[in-house]
Amino acid sequence: MPRGGSRPGAGRKRKTPVESPASAPVVDAQGFKTEAAPAGWPFGREKVETPPPAPAPDLSGLMPLDYLLQIMRDEAEDKGRRIQAATLAAPYCHPKKGEGGKKQEQADAAKKVASKFATATPPKLVAAGGKKV
Repeated sequence: MPRGGSRPGAGRKRKTPVESPASAPVVDAQGFKTEAAPAGWPFGREKVETPPPAPAPDLSGLMPLDYLLQIMRDEAEDKGRRIQAATLAAPYCHPKKGEGGKKQEQADAAKKVASKFATATPPKLVAAGGKKV
């Protein structure tokens, strides 16, 4: 009796190719629709109009924090991207309360303790009329 070998239905399943959306027009190399023209269309193939690209905004004077705040305040932007921009900008606008560091905390504690045990001022020389003896 043979052992091993392939079994029907075993292994990784093959991926099905993703179909292109039907709403997007199919365009040839010159930019014309390849679909057949409707009946009574006297002009032949129809050219697909593409809007001219928008000029890139000047970002030379923009700081990264300003850019994040601009994305966060843009109502047309995706909600997830706005939340991510707000998360990245928050530490720069609102620092955490305890971000002093260990050395700063130790220095503050030392000053607090040192004020309790400060050296006393010497007494005034009242008996000698304020003069040194």
